[in-house]
Amino acid sequence: MEPATGQLSVDAPEPNPVESGHSAFAPLEPGELSRMFADYAKAARGTAIKNHTKGDLFGETLANSRADVYEKASEMVRQLPLTDAAAEMMTMARAAHVRTPPLIDFDAAGVQYNTARAWQFCAWKIDKDLPEVAPKWD
Repeated sequence: MEPATGQLSVDAPEPNPVESGHSAFAPLEPGELSRMFADYAKAARGTAIKNHTKGDLFGETLANSRADVYEKASEMVRQLPLTDAAAEMMTMARAAHVRTPPLIDFDAAGVQYNTARAWQFCAWKIDKDLPEVAPKWD
C-alpha cells in the first residue's frame, strides 16, 4: 500500500485560461462554475476508485470527502448568488478546519482537514481575494 501523504491535495487541475476561453482574471459564470465543480467531483471519485483498487482506504476516504464537497459546491453555485455561495463555502471551511493535527484519531482529523481545504478551494474559485480560513498544516 502506498502512503496517502500526497492525497491531502486537491484532485482538480488548475484550468488553463487560454484553453477555457477566459482570461486569468475573468470571473466564471455560475453555470461554468457548477460544471467545473461537477468535473472536479468526477475526478475525485475516479481517484477514490483508484485508491480503493490499490487497497488505500484512507486515500479513498480523502478523495470521496473532496468529491462530496465538490458536488455540494456545484449545487450551491446553481442555487445561490456567487457571493453568498462563496461566503457559505468559507463558513463550511472554517467549521471543518482542524488547526493542529492530533496525536489520537489522526485519520479522522485528516479527513476533516481535507474537507475544510476543499471548501476553501471552491470559495477561492469564486473570489480569490477571500481570506484564508483553513490554513495548511505545518
